[in-house]
Amino acid sequence: MVRERSGSTGASARVPTREVVLAAVRLFTEGGFEPTTMDDIAAATGVSRRSLFRRFGSKEDILFAEHDELFASVSRHLEADSGEPLDVVFAAARLVLQGYLSDPEITVPRYHLVRAHPRLRDREVAMTARYQAAFSRYLAAREGEGGPEERSLAAGVTAAALISAHNHVLRSWLRHPGQETREVWARYDSAMEFVRRAAGPMLHPADDPVRDRVVVAVYPADLGREELLRRLSAAVDGAVPRH
Repeated sequence: MVRERSGSTGASARVPTREVVLAAVRLFTEGGFEPTTMDDIAAATGVSRRSLFRRFGSKEDILFAEHDELFASVSRHLEADSGEPLDVVFAAARLVLQGYLSDPEITVPRYHLVRAHPRLRDREVAMTARYQAAFSRYLAAREGEGGPEERSLAAGVTAAALISAHNHVLRSWLRHPGQETREVWARYDSAMEFVRRAAGPMLHPADDPVRDRVVVAVYPADLGREELLRRLSAAVDGAVPRH
């Protein structure tokens, strides 16, 4: 059991966040989320009840405390990296997945707790939205063409696709955490390439090969002018998707 230790100044040593979260997850898993109290967590970690409330605020805050630290790391990554924008957000999402994969003692039981409690699911949805908003803002400021509204829309749709692809890979691992890590990363890389192919025409519509498509039409020489124009118009409408 980890105890707060008093130093020469009388201040308590800070128990690492992970140790507090791990103890809380174990209590939630063994005794249930609702029955477990902050007093129980304080007793299990050796942190005073007052310190626990001051530092975390609630049981939900403890359960998701490492998410806050991870989001801070992702934000710093976005602020510091000036590479190709899509690569930057893919790497940022990779940090999130790495955070889960590196600590299954916490992330796997937390996944099951979240699934069992609507209140926790709401909290997770809010945290996912925070990542999506950060990715969308980053892309809107650095990617896309056209006016602000068009750029914002393209960035928002791309960020949503990125989050969806990331979570698809993550949940597959959470359901079966015994998978080889290299297989998880291979699926992640494939998912990001899928997002890249889908996002390209939205972020850079001028590069869309559909715009350069050539339509060749062959009709009888005695075809009337009006009928020829009608058929050409129909052919062009069928070859080029409406946006």
